[in-house]
Amino acid sequence: MKTVHAFCLVILALSMSIPVPGICGGEVTTTEEVFSNPESLARGLYAAVTFDSGASPDWSYVRKFFLPEAVIGVRKTRTTMEVMNVDAFIKWFDDDVKKFKMEEKGFEESVQKLKLFVFGDIAQCFVVYKARLKTPADSPGQIGLDSFALMKKDERWWVVSIVNDIVTPERPLPEDLR
Repeated sequence: MKTVHAFCLVILALSMSIPVPGICGGEVTTTEEVFSNPESLARGLYAAVTFDSGASPDWSYVRKFFLPEAVIGVRKTRTTMEVMNVDAFIKWFDDDVKKFKMEEKGFEESVQKLKLFVFGDIAQCFVVYKARLKTPADSPGQIGLDSFALMKKDERWWVVSIVNDIVTPERPLPEDLR
């Protein structure tokens, strides 16, 4: 069971270098557009950690989503959570890419539902995501929930924190996020 949770956490981490869907359904093609609003920032992070077999995420690009002081809280096992900075998160994620041979299979983390609340220069975003290996194509994946705290600073949006949990039969999604 620990392996399943570790895999799910890897999927969370990998949820960030493909075109990013914009708010109006079009594709965001420039870095400036990705950071221009809270929704494109959140969606862009999942796109940035998605990769095809033979590739890996561009970690220098992934770092651009986060304030230097940002923290990430992830579920490590059924009963434990861990808080880390961005560099520790990337190391952990990259270690799991190797451990689970994701570079051979590719990885995809996709937004299933996004609920956003914005007030001035702050935003709270809940994202129901699905993380899965790209090969085999019918890989079922894992559903999880991320809670983002975002802020606008220096004319762009930043991730201040992300806290994650994994959906299980004992811990289903809240009704309003299904």
